[in-house]
Amino acid sequence: MARQHAAVLGIFLMLAVIMTWPLSLHLTRAVAYPGDPYINSWVLDWDWHATFHRPLSLFDANIFYPARYSLAYSENLYGIAVLLFPLRAVGIAPITAHNAALLGGFALSGFAAYLLGRLITGSPLAGLASGIFYAFVPFRFTHVTHVQHVWGATLPLLLASLMWYAQKPTWRRAAVFAAAFLFNGLCNIHWLLFGSVAIAVTVAIIRPRILPLAACTAAAAVLLALFLQPYFSVARMYGMQRSWQETMSFSALPTDWLVSNAHNRLYASLRNPGLDAERWLFPGSLVLVLAVGALILSPDRKALRIPVVWILLGFFGSLGLHNILHRFLFTHVPGFRAIRVPARWAVIAYVGLAILVAIAAEIAGRLRAWAPVLLVIAFVGELWSAPVLWYMSTSSVPPVERWVAENKPRALIELPMAPDDEYHAMLRATVHHLPMVNGVSGFSPHEYNRVRALVEKASDALLPELTRLGITHVIVHADSLTPVGREWLARALTGNKLSFLRRFDSGVAGDWLFTIGGVPHPSLDLEAMLRGQPTRNEGTFGALLSPHEWETMTPKTVVTGIAFSSYGIREVNLLVNSGTIRLATELREEAALTRKFPWYPATVKPRVVARFPKRPAGVWQRTDMQTEIIDGRGDRILLEDRWILWP
Repeated sequence: MARQHAAVLGIFLMLAVIMTWPLSLHLTRAVAYPGDPYINSWVLDWDWHATFHRPLSLFDANIFYPARYSLAYSENLYGIAVLLFPLRAVGIAPITAHNAALLGGFALSGFAAYLLGRLITGSPLAGLASGIFYAFVPFRFTHVTHVQHVWGATLPLLLASLMWYAQKPTWRRAAVFAAAFLFNGLCNIHWLLFGSVAIAVTVAIIRPRILPLAACTAAAAVLLALFLQPYFSVARMYGMQRSWQETMSFSALPTDWLVSNAHNRLYASLRNPGLDAERWLFPGSLVLVLAVGALILSPDRKALRIPVVWILLGFFGSLGLHNILHRFLFTHVPGFRAIRVPARWAVIAYVGLAILVAIAAEIAGRLRAWAPVLLVIAFVGELWSAPVLWYMSTSSVPPVERWVAENKPRALIELPMAPDDEYHAMLRATVHHLPMVNGVSGFSPHEYNRVRALVEKASDALLPELTRLGITHVIVHADSLTPVGREWLARALTGNKLSFLRRFDSGVAGDWLFTIGGVPHPSLDLEAMLRGQPTRNEGTFGALLSPHEWETMTPKTVVTGIAFSSYGIREVNLLVNSGTIRLATELREEAALTRKFPWYPATVKPRVVARFPKRPAGVWQRTDMQTEIIDGRGDRILLEDRWILWP
């Protein structure tokens, strides 16, 4: 049996690679988009760092300084992070570890549902069909931005361990259930809350021997409480609870169960781009047909009770504040007020549907031995979502972050603080793990909101506030700095409230490091930057000037950019379709550019130009475009990716 399980796990790993293609080609830099995956990469990295450097202060993470328990402003993902520790120990970078978790989440979701289906039916093929549905249900692809929701294995494992215990209620099996309960809570707080309700109802249905189960689960709950206490603390300290209006907006309507996601091509006609993606809940047609078949044809009516209850709980729970179930929990049960998206209850229903798939496949297998194999193939075809469009990050470590990691300033802030800047700041924080004001999460504390408001107003009260908070260093990303921001910076320097330390290469305009207070250090480069003029980079750099984000390419669209290097520029290419297609560009001389950037005599053709009369063969209509620069040494530099549309 162990060999059979290993073979099935191998099948799910292979399918995870195929169904998310081309993710596996770019594990070091691909993300669903440059937002929540950066948060989750930071969370997983912080779990790793804190466990081995400050385990007693796990939740006092380095973002949102000086607020307390900043890891508790979103999911802590500790159960997932622990499984990644061996990868981190051998030097795997945060984004690579995140992507390993993403692939593992798909594969283990399928494997767990396979174990549940096999336990119920005794049929490995029925379990395989069940697992393929559960692993690659459209919900899973909708949430490729949220590794904790791709990581759906814990719920079927939790239910399977309870049913296994009910078959033979020993203390050993009770301990296995408790371990599954603990692991579920450490991986995903949504699944802890929703799953606990579903498991409690299941216990009431099957009525197993209670003492071993209760005793072992109580011990697990005590351990889990150590990870939950900070959430109650921040709710009390900062009022971090969801409002009725916000929760209502993410409460599904029954019709949302007929809305497909943006990835599945078979059900493109069921898409509704105007509806929030959190409410795209359609599980596919095949599972609905099989569920009805199982309900009608199954001779064991008792076996249907649990899947039916899970389906009903998931469906009515997903309706959120439209329905009495979640409304009661939201009002009266601790923890549920922190849930922003009740629609995610749908996963409970998907577990129930997966059981009915296994039952239907087992019935079909008794009629025709090849029928379960046909269902397996049918599910793969119906749920096929590859190729998936991934955003290609640069994955390079900015030199200023290396300086921070080596010199360890007391606390810092990175400016500006627009939402996109904050996501990148969190990813960069995985380099140094030092306290910083920046951050983005499910909630934000009062201190952060105050500082960000001062930044947005370019207020002269900002530096006194940072001084009060104990901030010692300021990093300014000049490529993102507005004229208003430069004026603020000039005033701070003139008033001796900031002191310039040094410039670091980054993008075109560089990263600039300052200390609060101190002795002024005059710099011609700094004066030029404050006037909006270019300054010299030591390394190779460039910028894609057009097309802009989400611009539609037409025959008249001209792709333009610049590329400079002290070593000269050999070629510049455009990488599209998540880096799988390379499009060549033309390099041209331009006297005005050469005068503007006079430090690179080896770069005789700095202007990058490309025209495409029609969409190149194989390029997707909705795709990305990343600039690849090859300098005279043969070194490769990648710029930030961007989304574009091609008719």
